[in-house]
Amino acid sequence: MQSNLLTTLSVKDLKRAVAIRERIDGLQRDLARITGTQATPAKNGDSRPKKGKMSAAARARISAGMKARWAKRKGKQRVPTLGVVKAKARTSGAPLKERIVQTLKAAGKSGVTVKDVAAKLGKSYGNVSVWFHTTAKGIKEIKKVEPGRFAWAS
Repeated sequence: MQSNLLTTLSVKDLKRAVAIRERIDGLQRDLARITGTQATPAKNGDSRPKKGKMSAAARARISAGMKARWAKRKGKQRVPTLGVVKAKARTSGAPLKERIVQTLKAAGKSGVTVKDVAAKLGKSYGNVSVWFHTTAKGIKEIKKVEPGRFAWAS
């Protein structure tokens, strides 16, 4: 079993070793300046090359390639777009809000069920239900008539 040399040295000897190492590094830098060459860095943890950052276009190409490979593995046909990949634009909730409000106004005081609203708008029941329980809470004119039924109170 090998013992570590540094564990057997005293604090005084360690300080001397560090001072000598610093002088060696300084002399190497001076020599490099004189000869015009680059000094070789000491074998510290800082000698690793820096990693470069990937551009958004490169990340998009890699993402498109991976999606194509996953689709191929699952047996689905996918045409990868390795050119310019457009980001999916998220549509705002305003058109859905307007359509739901119009449906509620047309239903009158008796209101309409979430299931009927979803069927009329061609949206999933879950999406419309979540909309009523989140976004609709901020609209004071929308009132809950009974469980699963809402009306426009104006």
